[in-house]
Amino acid sequence: MIKKFLKYCLFIFVILLFIGIGLQFYISQPIETKEVMCHKGRLIHRIGDAGSVYLKVKGVSCVFEKGIIIIEEQS
Repeated sequence: MIKKFLKYCLFIFVILLFIGIGLQFYISQPIETKEVMCHKGRLIHRIGDAGSVYLKVKGVSCVFEKGIIIIEEQS
């Protein structure tokens, strides 16, 4: 009886362990950030290689349509 109970507990523990390892793997995946983005009609450019700090580009406006960024120079 105790042997059967321990087998079930071990089985449940192994299943939960695999689920935890899988979740940890997918959560720890790096998020890719875009180099150039259009936000509220302004063109912004990422600073550095690994970061989420963006700088607004002056004198340029943009529109995002159908997966394409259209950049226009303001005068």
